[in-house]
Amino acid sequence: MDGDLLLPALEQLGVTGIPTGWGAELGPPEFDGAVIRTASDYIDDPAGFRAWCVRTASRMPLANPADIVTWNSDKRYLRDLEGAGVATVPTLWVEPGESLGAVPWGRFVVKPAVSAGARSSASYSGSPLTRAREHVAAITAPGGVAMVQPHLPAIDLEGEVGVYVIGGEVSHAIRKAGVLRPGAPPTSDLSLGHRQRVVPDLVGEEHARFARAVLDRVPGGADRLLYARVDVARGERGELLLLELECIEPRLFLEHAPARAGAVAAAFAGWLARAAGGVGHNGCR
Repeated sequence: MDGDLLLPALEQLGVTGIPTGWGAELGPPEFDGAVIRTASDYIDDPAGFRAWCVRTASRMPLANPADIVTWNSDKRYLRDLEGAGVATVPTLWVEPGESLGAVPWGRFVVKPAVSAGARSSASYSGSPLTRAREHVAAITAPGGVAMVQPHLPAIDLEGEVGVYVIGGEVSHAIRKAGVLRPGAPPTSDLSLGHRQRVVPDLVGEEHARFARAVLDRVPGGADRLLYARVDVARGERGELLLLELECIEPRLFLEHAPARAGAVAAAFAGWLARAAGGVGHNGCR
């Protein structure tokens, strides 16, 4: 995991990283700042997680900022980015009280707007739409928002690429295989994400340029972010499309880019020094 490489690199810079659960009440003098690292269980209590971020940020610097975390915790942020000119995957949004009508794609994916690790997500093909509509209803009945998107054939052929931007610099990239299979029921846990095949990838200029353009359209601008992962895949015309922007707790997969651990640690330490006024040496994740 990331900590095996990141924590020693931070120690070399005089920063102690202490893994701590996100529900803990953190602040000075024990800690000088908090960097969210592994909190995918926030989807079980998104409101509680967002409130914790706000409380923590009121006591000490938090990365990423609490308002960005709130914005990014619901995939309806994709509508904001699309409105700002980012090329995204076409999406049908089904709000509570609505039902899924016609779907213009032969193969498509249904997932919640608040999700992680492909939980409660499934792929469908053809008609009738009975199972897909039942899936959408299961998401919206308790008040959730459902997303319906076309399956991108490129994901089967070449996977999706995640580009990491840390401390304002494009750091490294990974390539992830698709995990959803037509006909498989949605899972109730994060197992699909945990089993996803991930390999290192080179950062091409096209992908780097696209990632920077996405982050420039984050509320307040890219400079507010300590870290982000921009997930992209190619559309039917070969164009890059934004699948997801992860500004909350992207796993960095430093085991696939160990040479970047020092630079990532330096970015974290630099953020802490600036945000905390240059005092203290304790961080948490």
